[in-house]
Amino acid sequence: MKSRKWRTRPAAFFLGNPHPLARDGAVAVIGLGRFGGSLATELAAYGVDVIGIDIDEAVVAQYSDKLAFVSRTDATDETVLRQVGIEEVSRVVIAIGNDLEAGILVASKVLKIGNQHIWAKAVSQTHADILGQLGIDNVIRPENDMGRRTAHLIRGHMSDFMSVSEDFVLARTAPPVRISDSPLASFDIRREYGISVVAFRRDGEDTWNIADQDVTLYANDEILVAGSPREVEDFSTLDEEDDEEG
Repeated sequence: MKSRKWRTRPAAFFLGNPHPLARDGAVAVIGLGRFGGSLATELAAYGVDVIGIDIDEAVVAQYSDKLAFVSRTDATDETVLRQVGIEEVSRVVIAIGNDLEAGILVASKVLKIGNQHIWAKAVSQTHADILGQLGIDNVIRPENDMGRRTAHLIRGHMSDFMSVSEDFVLARTAPPVRISDSPLASFDIRREYGISVVAFRRDGEDTWNIADQDVTLYANDEILVAGSPREVEDFSTLDEEDDEEG
């Protein structure tokens, strides 16, 4: 994919006044490429006012009816960042992925303006390190995170996997036969397997429910479990181990 340069177009082009949105808790997403655009539309779908910023006129047109406010602007220009109310928004997401220099420059400008609530996309470890040195705590590496998530899904019998930290994850899987057909209180799951069953969903239902100790799980249910990556993976493969032993 051809890299889009962020300093080859007019400084700014936008209609309306985004400041009321900014003061009311809007989130600014700078860079509406594949990652930024997906994130922005997902936030909007949940009722969040999103101020979208991109240098590409065609991209801005694409999101003009999807987001609360969209601006075609050069986000490396401190003046236009102030014009879109960047100092007032509740969160700033810097999703410029193909122009490392521009992404770092935008991050430094946002920090200079005074907004510390920044989430920034990094395309490499070096990029992530630089963002961290600037003082940005929330650094996102989508490709890296997706690779790790997929690796865990491949290793275990899980349909979804989310890393909360290096040593704590949430995963969606099926209840092993050995803890099915009896109340959860009948099994010391935490001591035996090092994980906790957090929630469950009955076969064919859309609603998730909290997994109290009096809940009985069945083979066709889905469960959400929490614990360390290794213990969650091991728990998800218990049926496979039982089959091998049998």
